[in-house]
Amino acid sequence: MPSSPRYRRSLPIVVLVVALLTAGCVAVPGDSVTGEEIADRLENDEVPSEVSATLEVRTVVDGETTQYEEDVWLREEGTTRIETGDGDLIVSDGDRRWHHEPETDSVQYIEVDPDSQSMLEGLYGQQERYLTDDSYALSDVEETTLDGRETYRLAFDPPEDETIERSIDVLVGDTEYTVPLETSEHDVENRHAERVEVWLDRETLFPVSHRVVGDSAELETTYTDLEIEPGLEDDLFEFDPSSESDEANGEIDDGGDGDEFEAIVLPSIEEFESVDEADETVSFPVGAPDPDALPDGVERNGVSRYEFPDENRTQVSVFYRGANGTVSTTTSDGPRTFATGGESIEIGTATGSIATTDEGTELQWSCEDRYYSVFADDAFGDDVAVDLAESIADGCP
Repeated sequence: MPSSPRYRRSLPIVVLVVALLTAGCVAVPGDSVTGEEIADRLENDEVPSEVSATLEVRTVVDGETTQYEEDVWLREEGTTRIETGDGDLIVSDGDRRWHHEPETDSVQYIEVDPDSQSMLEGLYGQQERYLTDDSYALSDVEETTLDGRETYRLAFDPPEDETIERSIDVLVGDTEYTVPLETSEHDVENRHAERVEVWLDRETLFPVSHRVVGDSAELETTYTDLEIEPGLEDDLFEFDPSSESDEANGEIDDGGDGDEFEAIVLPSIEEFESVDEADETVSFPVGAPDPDALPDGVERNGVSRYEFPDENRTQVSVFYRGANGTVSTTTSDGPRTFATGGESIEIGTATGSIATTDEGTELQWSCEDRYYSVFADDAFGDDVAVDLAESIADGCP
């Protein structure tokens, strides 16, 4: 979906959902804990200062199973170390998050937002949001053991129009980590979430495991070999890019001699309640479709402004969601660096392009110094994308 930027290969993806291992999961009779009590503890108890574990990830989409593992070391103050099964190394030293990929002998980094949550804080915040979000109904709470660890199991009923993607987004919140929602041939972005379960360590409330089940899809992971307050050495979170890479022996963004390490610049994102509010913050008029052009049953569920410093451009995207899928429109003051090609099409007085992707239909065109794009899920098709585009292009001379 082009109007919601993704960075699937910028950094290795850390999944924040955890698996139910059915073997060894035994319910304890006489359960007495309540969701309110757990929510109160999540709000008031201190987060552990550090943890270590192996993160095991398993997805099943249309019968296709994908699995991988990552060893993780996390500190509450924000430093992290992740070693993937493919040999990649990711280290956050508090100022930068470094990624060394041995296969290409490359080193990349992003600047860490000093105001963002640490990954460890985010893991706890996710569970609190589940319990305090009124749209998620807590259907069951019980005391269990999971692989010998005493846990609380919580089951939630998502809202009827909730997708697996948005269910995970609720969990991830504002952290910098996203969930891989695609296998080699399948995606789960618009599949409905039917059940959500989490298992919290009874003593520390660490989210030991989590499972999301939806339309012919399951996302599950587990933290194994979990240690709370293991006493980690500081040098785990130190990274010398020159020593890790044989090829990269240069400077960091200083214009010096040698190969510079590649900086990944993420966009800043701001949410708005209305199109008018977003319009007041940019130098161009935000294009919004005629309500009559929208598919039946969709409602606006988000307005976001994205600023891309590496592309020197700003865009505003308006998102609409319904039971059958999503559509979105985007207005920008510059062309996208990575834009979908396609066949030529006339949109009002402008010439644009229309293309079918794995996710749906994308249509884009420009008008003077403004650039527009429309996205419509497969469930809606080309006609809806064209109708939306033409309703926006009415103002194009």
